Amino acid sequence: MDSWIMAVLFVGFGLAFVRVRKGRRLLGLIKASTATGTLCYLLGWSQVHFAFPSQACPDFFDRRPIVRFDRYEDGTFPLHATCYWDNGERKELVSIWVNPLFFTCMAVLTGCLVTLAVLAYRRYRKGHTR
Repeated sequence: MDSWIMAVLFVGFGLAFVRVRKGRRLLGLIKASTATGTLCYLLGWSQVHFAFPSQACPDFFDRRPIVRFDRYEDGTFPLHATCYWDNGERKELVSIWVNPLFFTCMAVLTGCLVTLAVLAYRRYRKGHTR
């Protein structure tokens, strides 16, 4: 599932939440990054947890010497599921765009929340000065 089409669709779905009206852009970015990041993580999580090593990582009996499946490693943060064979080959089962897009969404969300907190603090301080 290394298609970049899904990444473009996820970003397009997230951008649907962005408002261009003044004063609502920050909340739109928060919604967009949350929606896109959640979709991205759920897709990657399903690729990790529904990857069956017996089917996704076969032995290669047609090669000489025969290449046998060695081990399977997976994890949920960052998302990865990797097959290793005894000849040194490896195959990543999670799409290559999932983690970069997810971490980008996390960075945008963090930046927006920090900006929102700073703006709220400035408004609070401006209203309570003597």
